[in-house]
Amino acid sequence: MVIIKFSPVYTGKFPPIESASVEGYAITINGSTFDFSPLEKGYELSLEAIGSELFADKAVMSIDGTLSVTLLMPYDEATATDAIRFPAPVTVTTNGPVDIPTDHPAPPPEIPTIEADHGLLPEQENLH
Repeated sequence: MVIIKFSPVYTGKFPPIESASVEGYAITINGSTFDFSPLEKGYELSLEAIGSELFADKAVMSIDGTLSVTLLMPYDEATATDAIRFPAPVTVTTNGPVDIPTDHPAPPPEIPTIEADHGLLPEQENLH
C-alpha cells in the first residue's frame, strides 16, 4: 500500500503534478519514476536522497510495509479548488493511475465588466 500526501504551494516555480501512477513501490510522477522498493520496513529516505523537487518530505516505509510520500502540489490561485488548496491524502491499494486533486481545476474566475452606469440620474448628468 502507498499513501500519497500533498503539500500545496502557491508558486509558479515548480512543475505542476500532471500525472501520477503506482506500480508496487514505484511511483511515476509526470513521467519520472521513483522506485522505493529497496526501502526496508521501518526505514525512511531523506528528501535529499530522493533528489527531486516534486517531493515535499522524506519517504517513510512503515513496519507493516506501507510507503508514505508527500508531494509538492503547486497551484494557481485563479483555478485552485478547495480540493487543491486542502488536499486529502490518497491511499493507493492497486497498481495504476492515481487520482490527484489537480485533475479537477476550477473554472477561471469571471472578470467583472465595468458598466457605463455611474449611478447618476439622467437629469443630474446634464449638470456636470
